[in-house]
Amino acid sequence: MARRLPRILAAALLAAGLSAAVPPATAAAAATAGTAPPTTLSGQIRGGDTLIGAGGRCVVGFTVPDGFLASSVCGPAGTTITTTGGVAVGLIVASPYPQVGYVLVDLNPGWVPVGQVRVAGGTVAVKGANPAPVGAVVCRSGPTSGWRCGPVTGLNHTVNFPGGAVPGLTRANICAEAGEVGTPYLTAGGQAQGVQVGGSGTCPAAGTSYFLPVRPALAAYGVALLTS
Repeated sequence: MARRLPRILAAALLAAGLSAAVPPATAAAAATAGTAPPTTLSGQIRGGDTLIGAGGRCVVGFTVPDGFLASSVCGPAGTTITTTGGVAVGLIVASPYPQVGYVLVDLNPGWVPVGQVRVAGGTVAVKGANPAPVGAVVCRSGPTSGWRCGPVTGLNHTVNFPGGAVPGLTRANICAEAGEVGTPYLTAGGQAQGVQVGGSGTCPAAGTSYFLPVRPALAAYGVALLTS
């Protein structure tokens, strides 16, 4: 945890106000829409992996050196993150919980973060974090609905949640399933975009989802996105 202490001070910056194509070739053959990605872990952590936090399911957003970023639905600082089988993976060292935002998780020894997002039957390499403009297609790898893609339809939206209004959200025409808060979004070229915080509609029918951009979180916590 000591290696994360300087970054914990940045948690206050991540309170609720944080400010189409086909899937990538590596995922096109492996990812089938509607098929949930695997959750079996073997010492490596990737975006899209399903773990367990304070409130239940905690989906890995994007990996950083020694850890990963995820939605604050995973819990407050001090929460132990485990595998679905109960094996301790890491500790939340910074979190705006209960407000909507990003948490920073410090991985335990033996768990290695990899700069990829897991999809059904394979992985997608993360190449950077350049924001997608309106009209560009982004894709999400969710534990319930699998690999889904759709165009960005708006930037800097403010959405009201039980804990308050959250500005700076990106809207996309991608269906939203229950239990997929925190799932990562990226472009066909592997550019990390953000994690889901809400939405409407059900898969495979059309819907709308909102994600919280990842670049402000990287800057606020002083961490670099892992790429591959």
